[in-house]
Amino acid sequence: MWAITIILLQALTGPETHVVMQAGVFASEDACKASIASSVPGKLDAEAAQQFRDGYRRYVCVRVRGAEQLRPK
Repeated sequence: MWAITIILLQALTGPETHVVMQAGVFASEDACKASIASSVPGKLDAEAAQQFRDGYRRYVCVRVRGAEQLRPK
């Protein structure tokens, strides 16, 4: 399973990450990336959209470790 993660890096406090829970999880990395492409930056507020355009905010797909154990057999 894959999830969308927001990555921000602050000069004095270091990295900040958030999982985009509203988007849910995805069965493949391609599906995750497609969700980012269809939603970002269109659904962001003005400040977040500007951060995205300026490169201060990134959306990446990260594999969920241990999620395989949650799938029904």
